[in-house]
Amino acid sequence: MIIIDSLCNPLYSSFYIIGLYELFGENNVHFSSKPFIGLKNRSLNLNFIVQEREMAKKISIDYNDSNKISDMELYSWCDVYGKVNTNWEITSKEQYTKIISLAPSFAVQIWGMYKTFFYALRHMVELSFKPNASMYRKYLGKYKRMFIRCPYGMYALNDSVSENFVFHLSTLWYSDSFNKNDDEVNARRARFVRVCKSIPLKFEGGFVSRGANHSSEALFADCLFHESLDMMTWLKKTKSSVFVYNTPAYLNCHGWKLGEYLALGKAILSTKLSNNLPAPLIHGEHIHIVDDNEASIREAIQYLTNNPEYRKTLESGARTWWEAYGTPEKSLALLGLE
Repeated sequence: MIIIDSLCNPLYSSFYIIGLYELFGENNVHFSSKPFIGLKNRSLNLNFIVQEREMAKKISIDYNDSNKISDMELYSWCDVYGKVNTNWEITSKEQYTKIISLAPSFAVQIWGMYKTFFYALRHMVELSFKPNASMYRKYLGKYKRMFIRCPYGMYALNDSVSENFVFHLSTLWYSDSFNKNDDEVNARRARFVRVCKSIPLKFEGGFVSRGANHSSEALFADCLFHESLDMMTWLKKTKSSVFVYNTPAYLNCHGWKLGEYLALGKAILSTKLSNNLPAPLIHGEHIHIVDDNEASIREAIQYLTNNPEYRKTLESGARTWWEAYGTPEKSLALLGLE
């Protein structure tokens, strides 16, 4: 029996919940607050217990952007600590022996409309504090955002690639003195968008602004994307793109897109990754790494567009890597669950 903390973040936990359903059957996966009630910051991670006869294994999955441990109490509580943005220079293997490095995950739809609504209300009742109305809306919003994601199975369906079509859509992150996103993730993505717009490609996309980052909008006005796309459309266009572009995201983390691109088996053009993975992504085999400048990006785009066999190698390599280390079931297998 699997007992999941009912106050987990459903958006970020959905990937692993799907894996638990696949491994153990939905009827053997239950939600409850009781075993986790003493943990102060329990909603930071996905926390669950694997109960088999008299044995219980406590697992905490840290899917957060930071390469540091999200909460030391959760690390102390668990038997195994799965971490997406592992950085062995920050959290050494010798000191943090519970950490297992995981592949980047992404949010997926778990349940249909009525079951999502049922779980949202049921778990909200279990809140151990009395939030105000805005906090309730934020909590329910996580279930809504999870519901509008694509089911995981849609990532395995292959659609034909449209020659000379490149699609890329990214969030324009806010920038301040602590998170210098205008100099880092926003700048890296803008370089790619600008190169694509300057060469003979059928390019679509750019930055989606959240509206709170007006200063950044001025800096990247030529890269803004003013349309609204639902997840199904985003997925369809991404599948059609002749290749995709990845770069470390907020706090230099592995963004959701890296996981999605690997799951889709796309030819991935990427700047150097900042954090570790369960196994390295090898340049020329699983991914194509570029230097973070327009000249290197331009050269790589021209090479990818003119070498379809190389693109097929990257596509096959990305999907093979994902099947070995990244799927929901394989992620749980890395934690000792099979």
